[in-house]
Amino acid sequence: MTKEDLKALLPADEVEIKLEDVEGLPRNAFINERERFEEVQEEFEDDEEPWPDGIYVIGYEDFLGDPVCVDIKTNHVVIVSHETFEVEETLSISFEGWLRSGGRAID
Repeated sequence: MTKEDLKALLPADEVEIKLEDVEGLPRNAFINERERFEEVQEEFEDDEEPWPDGIYVIGYEDFLGDPVCVDIKTNHVVIVSHETFEVEETLSISFEGWLRSGGRAID
């Protein structure tokens, strides 16, 4: 997958996707609309800490505010810690499948 492929798959409007609860509390992912893709990448690349290569921010999860990302090398949907910039959780092994299923794991 290329950056352009990823951008083309993003929704035209922001989408909310239910995620697995954490500690009994509900959480959701919010996937940004396609037109914000470049703006969001610039926000994370401007940080003083180096952002991981090949990881593109597509939204955020509302529990801790961590970015929801796609690793274009593996096509995995992941949550990256906003503090350490390390992958905290893999949501799905297929970005396209995850979007089609409304975020439910179909791995």
